[in-house]
Amino acid sequence: MTLQQLATACLAEPLRCGIYRMAAGEPTTAANPALCWKSLASLPHIDRASLLSALGTTLAFPDYYGQNWDAAWDCLTELDWPSGQLLALHLPIAADSAVVETDLEIFLELLRDACQHWAERGRALCLLIECAPPGRACLESLPQLELLD
Repeated sequence: MTLQQLATACLAEPLRCGIYRMAAGEPTTAANPALCWKSLASLPHIDRASLLSALGTTLAFPDYYGQNWDAAWDCLTELDWPSGQLLALHLPIAADSAVVETDLEIFLELLRDACQHWAERGRALCLLIECAPPGRACLESLPQLELLD
């Protein structure tokens, strides 16, 4: 599946939106009109503070963003992006990144809820997690997205 095919599928059926795992090194450039691509910075340490900071920076949350889970939810539900586009958030996780598993699980729950929130409104939002072989319980249950050039 290409990013274009993912965008087409999610735009046609927003309830297909959600969180997908993709192998490290998969093509992640997205220059097509059906995609609004936002990539979070690669984080050497993945915890609550770094995830919330990267999310706020990547999505240009307002100055009053409090960098906590509730504030992130508020900002995620107020997002605006062009209709007819899939908002694809890309989170790269390096094999050697230190990960606070519980913080990553909360982040995934937050984004899963945001994907559903927007799908119920006919909008398409997905989180694509680029990682080496998962090895982390919270990532292993995520569907694998095979991206092709």
